[in-house]
Amino acid sequence: MEIREIYDRALSCADWVSEVRRSLHRIPEEGFREFKTQALVCHLLDEMGIPFRVERTWVIGEIAGRAPGETVALRADMDALPVEEPEGCAFRSEHPGWMHACGHDAHTAILLGTARLLMSMRDAFRGTVRLLFQPAEETDGGAAPMVAAGAMQGVCAVYGLHVQPYMNVGRIDSRPGCLNASTDEVNLTIRGVSGHAARPEQCVDAIVCAAQMVSALQTVVSRGVSPLVPAVLTFGKIAGGTARNVICDSVTLNGTLRTADPAVRAAMKARIREVAQGVAAAFGAHVDVDIAEGYCALMNDAGEVGRVFRLGRALLGDENVALREAPSMGGEDFSYFCAEAPGAFYHLGCASQQPAAPLHSRDFQLDERCLPIGCTMQCALALDRLNETL
Repeated sequence: MEIREIYDRALSCADWVSEVRRSLHRIPEEGFREFKTQALVCHLLDEMGIPFRVERTWVIGEIAGRAPGETVALRADMDALPVEEPEGCAFRSEHPGWMHACGHDAHTAILLGTARLLMSMRDAFRGTVRLLFQPAEETDGGAAPMVAAGAMQGVCAVYGLHVQPYMNVGRIDSRPGCLNASTDEVNLTIRGVSGHAARPEQCVDAIVCAAQMVSALQTVVSRGVSPLVPAVLTFGKIAGGTARNVICDSVTLNGTLRTADPAVRAAMKARIREVAQGVAAAFGAHVDVDIAEGYCALMNDAGEVGRVFRLGRALLGDENVALREAPSMGGEDFSYFCAEAPGAFYHLGCASQQPAAPLHSRDFQLDERCLPIGCTMQCALALDRLNETL
C-alpha cells in the first residue's frame, strides 16, 4: 500500500482523531495518575475490537495482521504538566493547574488513530503491531518499568514521535545515533561550621564554599570535555543560611547533568565528585555528593531513521524532511525502548507559523493538521518494517 493512500485514509478519520485529542486535552493528568486517560484509551481500544492489557496506568494493545510474523511496537506518552492553561481554548483543561503543554494528548490521539487505520488494513501486513500507551514521561519515567514488565518482549523494531512547535505542520526531523541526552540529577550538600558573622575566622562558611564550588564545577565541561562534544552541567537551585548575621553551616546545590555519550557521562560524574570534594577540602568543609541516574541517552538506529526519512520524503517531499545536526540536550525516556530493539524517534512539526510558543509553555498550541500526518507515518513505519515492502 502506497503511503499517499495511507494518508488519504488518515484524512478520512481526521475528525475522529481530532475529537479524541480534544477529549484527552480536557483531562491532563500527572505521571502514574493517568486514570481518566487510561480509561478513555481502554474504552476506544475496546470499541475498535483491539485486545489490550493494563498495569499501573499504562496500556498495551496488540493488532494481529493476516498471518504470523514479527512484532513492531509503536509508543505514545500520556501524561501532562503542572501548568495552568490560559482561558480561550474551547476544549480547555478541566483539571486546574494541569495542562497538556507538551503535546502528549496529540501523541496518544495519533496512536489511537494509527490503531484505527491498522485495524482497517489488517490484510495488508503480516505479524503484530504492539501499541504502547506509556505513563509518566515527564516525571519518574514510565518506559523503564514497562520494559521491565515485558512490554518489549519479542519486538523487532520500535517507533515513536514527538510534536515540535519549532517546525510548521508538514515537516519532520530526526538523526541517527544520539537524539536526546541522558539526564542525571546532581545534588550537593556542603557542610561547614556556623557562628557569628563578626567572627568568620572561627567558622567554616558554607555559602562562600558553595559559591566557589559552583564556579569550579563549570570547568568540568569547559575544560574537561571537548567543545565538539555535547555536555551540559547546570545548577538551578541553591539554598542555605538562616539570618544575615549568622555564618551558614549548610548549603544545598541542585543541578542537572546532560550528556550524549556514555563515556563522557561516566567521566563527568567522576570529575564532579573530585572537584566538589577538592573545593570543600580547601575551605575546611565537607560535601556530600549524590548523583541520581536519570534517563539514558536516546540512541536512534541508523537503519530505522533511514526508514523514517524515506517514508517521510515520500509523504512530505524531500524539502520537508530534515537531518538534525546535533542531539537535543533534553531527556526522553523512549530511550529505554530503543535499548531493547532497533528504533527511531522523530519530531513532527505542529505549528501554524513561526515563531511559535515552545513546549512546556502555557501558550503552547498545536495545529491539528499534524495529526493525520503522524498517524500516516506511524502506520507506514509499522507496515514497512513488517512487510519490508511499501
